[in-house]
Formats: sequence, C-alpha cells, structure tokens
Amino acid sequence: MRIDRFSTSSVPQDLRFAVWHEMTATAMISTTVTTQNANGFAAEVELLDLGAVQLSRIRYPPLRAERALRHIRRSDPGWYYLTVPVVGRLAIDHADRESAVAMGQFTIIDTSLPGVVANREVVEQVIIHLQRSEMPTRQAQLAALLARPLPLGGGLGSLMMTMARQIRDSADHYAEADVRRLAPILIDLVVSVLAQFSHPDRAGRDALHRLLHLRVLDFIDKHLADPGLTPAGVAAAHAISLRQLQTQFREQGLTIASWIKERRLDRCRRELSDEALLGRSVAVIGARWGFADATAFSRTFKQAFGLPPGEYRQLYTSRQSLR
Repeated sequence: MRIDRFSTSSVPQDLRFAVWHEMTATAMISTTVTTQNANGFAAEVELLDLGAVQLSRIRYPPLRAERALRHIRRSDPGWYYLTVPVVGRLAIDHADRESAVAMGQFTIIDTSLPGVVANREVVEQVIIHLQRSEMPTRQAQLAALLARPLPLGGGLGSLMMTMARQIRDSADHYAEADVRRLAPILIDLVVSVLAQFSHPDRAGRDALHRLLHLRVLDFIDKHLADPGLTPAGVAAAHAISLRQLQTQFREQGLTIASWIKERRLDRCRRELSDEALLGRSVAVIGARWGFADATAFSRTFKQAFGLPPGEYRQLYTSRQSLR
C-alpha cells in the first residue's frame, strides 16, 4: 500500500501556489484558495487511500479556502472530513456555525455543504476522510457535530489518532487484504468517538461494542505470557463484568477461556516449528506461554494439533531442513 506524497519544494517558486491549488483540487476537493504567501508557497501533503477511508496529513502557510455551491455542483465526492490540527489553529465557517479549532481538538466537515476554512499561521492537520455511504451514524446526528470544536481527550480520541498514525507509518507493510480490514475498524473507531458527543444510536452502540471486543483481543494477545491471565482479570482490565465479557465471546461461538488457550497454543506451535529455537526445550516453551504443567501441556497440544509437542517439533523442523 503506497502513500502519495507531494511537496511544493519540488516546484519552481513562482509556480508553487498554482500547482498546489490544482493538486489539492484534484486529489482532495475543489475549492477557491487565496493567500498572501503565493511567492515561495511552502506546503506538503501525504495521502493514503484505504477505499472507504482516506488518511491525509497536510501542512501549509496562511490561506483561505472556500468551497461554494458551484464547487459542489461540479464535484461532490460525498466525504466527511474529520479534521485534527496538530500544529496551529483553524477558523471555520460551515453549516451555519463559526468556530475555531486548535490543537487537542477536532471537528467534522461535510464536503457536500459550502464552507470556509482559514488560518493565520502555518497549519498542519491530519484528516480522516470518511465516505458518507459507509458511515452508519444517522446524518442528523452528524449534522449536529459539524464545525463544532470537539475535544480529542485521552481515551477513544487518542486511540483514534494513534491508530491513524500507525496505519500511515506502516503503510508499506500492508497488503491489499489488510486494507479491506483496516477501513471498517477505523470507521468503527470514529463512530465510537463521535458517539461520545451525541446520544449514541444503534450504530454507535454497535461500533463501541465491536471496538471493545477488538481491545479485549489485543489485550489478551499482549498478555499471553502472563500466567495470571484469566477471564476475570481481562474483564477487570476493561472495567466490565465477567458476564459481559463472556457474552461477547459467546456471540462469536467461543468462550474466553478457550480463546486464551487457543492463542497460547498457537504461540507454542510457532516456537516449536522455529529452527532458531531448537535449543529451547518443549517444557520451557510450554511454560513461557502459560502451560506450567509439562504433562498437561503435552496432552492439550496433542488434542489441538494431533501430535505431542516433541513429535510436532521434530516433524516440522526436519521438513524445513530438507528444503
């Protein structure tokens, strides 16, 4: 997955603003842009396309960008822009609201409505572009949030920004199949963030439910080596009851105890088939992933994979040696 990057530093100074204006109108949305800094206009943009979601990082000097009805009639891609200033401050006139959005805040812009965005200092912002047709939240709820300065906070908002940054920073490592999974996860996270600022509808509650489940799975994977990892401990770490946690897994046709065991066995299987770890005994590998009793580990592993761990290791490491 490739990030498209553009910087005006690669353009002759007298052409920089005109090229920037044309590029943003083509790659993002059409606007009329004016600036007092046209000579030597220094700006840059990164754009990552995930299909139903796009991520962009954009930096530019003071300007005024207006999206009027004539622009919308000419081209209406149907995006919501979740806009987060990470440097500087934005002045916004949109959806019959005037507001200022600064670092530590975000706002929503509907590209199907006219509006003006301006800045008096250098601004850098991260934008999560969301296809209107993919957003499960009712439009009336989103309309109530347009152009409002909303706090990112340290919870879901921080998680949203961390995930967006990680996707952007690791773009080169993702395959096309990953892209299809990443977009819905990011949409769920955005819907969950927005649900904090309105009465959550069914879509908001469902997104929060799915997000919580993803956080639980991530927590389990990060603590598999902890012999004290238990269903009750997982529930406590997420401030939910054990019954709620069990219901989450029951909806997937699983139990949390069986999921923890499956994930631990998979880690053991990977290490047993790794030639680089031949010096590590079967018992040590089992104990490392929560199976303190070597006999019980051998029996459980055989039930899952058809062979005791020692025989499994011999079979798979010998196959690798023959390659």
